[in-house]
Amino acid sequence: MSATRYLEIAERLSAELAECAHGTRVASEAEIARRFGVGRAAARAAVQELERRFVVRRTQGSGTFVNRRIDYVISRSVPPSWSATIAAAGATPRALVKSVRTIPLPADLADRFERPAGSPVHEVVREFYIDDLLASWVHEWIPVAEVPHLDLALHAVDSVDQVLRDAAKDPNGLRLAMPTLLAAHARCVSARRA
Repeated sequence: MSATRYLEIAERLSAELAECAHGTRVASEAEIARRFGVGRAAARAAVQELERRFVVRRTQGSGTFVNRRIDYVISRSVPPSWSATIAAAGATPRALVKSVRTIPLPADLADRFERPAGSPVHEVVREFYIDDLLASWVHEWIPVAEVPHLDLALHAVDSVDQVLRDAAKDPNGLRLAMPTLLAAHARCVSARRA
């Protein structure tokens, strides 16, 4: 077997799975190995490659399933609405605010905010789900001076972007939202493993 055989298998499976509905069960590694006449290691590598490409998702104890790919475009002409993007793709979005607390601005973020370290900021931790699967989580820091009652506002409106736009009284939301979003640290994960 050539060193790239698993990539050839992954390419072929990827093309086939593109025609399948989201959530369709993918053949097991053993079935893939038999079908392509390769060892289990090559089949496993092909499935891992599909997982790296977000074509499939694995759920321990349940199997491997076709994943839905949704591209989130960020541009000056498209408002930054994660929920609208997910819904337009036919999926169900859900954002969950895990915590909002007021803390001193960490020193490593002070330059990004152009504020002194220790200035009060809201630290917001949120999780984002697509069809009830964890898609990403984010930590955001928003200056208290800009949105004094952020914790209360987020009880009324789930959208941090909407709260920032309302606080800025700027329909484009750029004066306040852009520096805040640039200062946010985000980590994306394909799925949280149990």
